[in-house]
Amino acid sequence: MVVSLSPGIVTPGEGITVELRTIRRTLHQTIERISPAGSEAIISFSGAHSISEAFRLVGSSLYADVPEAKSERAKSMLGFRVFDLQGNCWGMVKAQPQFSLNQLLEIEDETTGEIIYVPWHESLVAKIDRRAKSIVIDPPAGLRDLNK
Repeated sequence: MVVSLSPGIVTPGEGITVELRTIRRTLHQTIERISPAGSEAIISFSGAHSISEAFRLVGSSLYADVPEAKSERAKSMLGFRVFDLQGNCWGMVKAQPQFSLNQLLEIEDETTGEIIYVPWHESLVAKIDRRAKSIVIDPPAGLRDLNK
């Protein structure tokens, strides 16, 4: 299985049991081998050694509990101001909820108090300046309006 990873995500290791979820089912699988490749990882699961076994996993979302990594990431971007490529300030990162291996930035507009959720993904994050505590994002059209 090829899995897309969010920037800064800690990849679960071999021997870790994960949940693979679809609308219809939840499967528990143990990672046999994992090969990180940039923003993706190729994962082999114990007991999935044929095409028919692998097809059961297609379209699943992968969930893993890596608590020590969650707390480290949660601290890493808190308090950073988020700007789009045009220089508009979206607000300040208040939280980094993680419901799967896909992480979000929870941004609070400092003027209106509005909460905006932005996927933490390499295709959206254009620049991180740790000294200035700022993040520049390249959001798709309408992303901000999805949160209203």
